[in-house]
Amino acid sequence: MTDERSPDAQAREAHERRYMVKLGQRIRAVREERGLTQQAVARSAGIATDMVSRLENGHYTSPGLRTLLRIAEGMGVSLASLLPDSPGPPSSAPESALKSRLAALAHRAEPHELDLLVDIASVIVGRSQQ
Repeated sequence: MTDERSPDAQAREAHERRYMVKLGQRIRAVREERGLTQQAVARSAGIATDMVSRLENGHYTSPGLRTLLRIAEGMGVSLASLLPDSPGPPSSAPESALKSRLAALAHRAEPHELDLLVDIASVIVGRSQQ
């Protein structure tokens, strides 16, 4: 069986496959840096866990922008930080990872839970400034 696609189409498809693998690797690296499981990311993003797994493994070939935005928000990072061609790796500072985890928790919280989180954070930050 011969491939009837043009060399340009073949090259474009190969480039897209490589990009999707790199995107998946980047998503996994950010997720692991933040100490999150695939299940936690999926839950906070409102998507299926197997979607996160397939994306990280390069088997999800065409995630929509909405899906990528949800994943980024669920991990508390910008969409740009997930893209393979972004200017640099996400910050690996421990406080950055903690802030991202807190943002992901806040994103998943119900309004009454947000009130509690703000109250708790205010008490803790107030103590450390005394």
